[in-house]
Amino acid sequence: MSKSVVIIGGGLSAKHSSEILVKNKGFNVTIIQANRFVEWPLAAPIFLVDPSKHDKAIAPNCSTFQVPGVNYIYGVVEGVDVAAKRVIIKGGEPVAYDALIVATGFRMPVIYPDVGVSLDERKAEVQRVGDAIKNAKCVVIGGGGPVGLELAGDIRIEYPNRIDKKVVLLCRGGLLSQWPEANQQKVATRLEKMGIDVMVGGAGPTECRLEAGTVKVGDKDLAYDIYLPAFSQGPNTTFLQKCDGVLDAKGAIDVNEFMQSKACPEIFAVGCSNVPEWVGMPKLEQQWKDATANVAAMLGGKKLKPHKEGLPFMKLPVALVLGHGPKGYAYLDFNNMPPPLKVCCCCGYGGFPCCPPCWSCCLCGGCGACPCGYCCGPPEGSGTAKFFGKMAFMSSGFHFKGVGEAPKQQHMS
Repeated sequence: MSKSVVIIGGGLSAKHSSEILVKNKGFNVTIIQANRFVEWPLAAPIFLVDPSKHDKAIAPNCSTFQVPGVNYIYGVVEGVDVAAKRVIIKGGEPVAYDALIVATGFRMPVIYPDVGVSLDERKAEVQRVGDAIKNAKCVVIGGGGPVGLELAGDIRIEYPNRIDKKVVLLCRGGLLSQWPEANQQKVATRLEKMGIDVMVGGAGPTECRLEAGTVKVGDKDLAYDIYLPAFSQGPNTTFLQKCDGVLDAKGAIDVNEFMQSKACPEIFAVGCSNVPEWVGMPKLEQQWKDATANVAAMLGGKKLKPHKEGLPFMKLPVALVLGHGPKGYAYLDFNNMPPPLKVCCCCGYGGFPCCPPCWSCCLCGGCGACPCGYCCGPPEGSGTAKFFGKMAFMSSGFHFKGVGEAPKQQHMS
């Protein structure tokens, strides 16, 4: 009799975990996904500022992005009955499991789609945000990390007049608090040139505010027309709150070295556990590989293997982007890249002759078209921002089919 493996989540971790498990003929694999579409989060800072680009980040047709051989249930998970080993779905029948993988990720910065919303509802929300940004005299962005920088830069590029539109980064713990001081200073200088203000010490709300309001910064009130949160708000695990011992104090799934819940050994976690490593797309691959391998081992009565951190040299994102496209600015941090790549690119200098992969593109004449920056210069500038502007959308194709397609009902008969 085949074993039932249920995966909760609609992102790349859930999708790739299912691809691995469905190859095992002894498993019946089911994904429970809240929305009947996939939205690529890396492009959110771009399409929230310019809603006309939202379609480029959406996979609207289920038949396109679904993994062959995997059962899909579209519904909102309300809880998990760990004793009966069943997932409780709002308005639906419980789903039994022999092993459960929770791959719901962290609550994304900016504005991620609410669980259970339709594509039309999501598109209307994105349009409302875009209109609010357009009409605002002052936009306040909560958070001084990479996503906040991207969003602030994209707004300034779309609306370059600093008098008509003030853009403020509100940083509770300072700008790029986890980065070295040199990175902080480099970014602070660029923000000043772009006309983006930085205010330290205030803590804004966790929800988007599309109407005028104020937020406290020290003993002063900072007035805004629209407020956008752009900081991590913890894992999407509220449906597990009634499961004794499954979550830690921060809402992450408390796991052992096998990516397995300490309290409920049938539950495994990818991207929403308390594994002590930075949670980013490049780091998730090893998590889903190890978790799925241990699911298969557990169900097959075999010995589990400890998770080993993927890309252990990478402790932070490799790029900081202050606005996408040719009018933006970005730079690569070679300290978080593999040592061979550092040597290949002369420890971070781009273009000819420093970067051999760029030799065939030397016709750019050192104009900065290379994503690694100007020839003989550091890996930064408009060329780098242009590259990441394209990759914000193109990267979705590495994981999901159908992103950018028109919904089926829009096709001509």
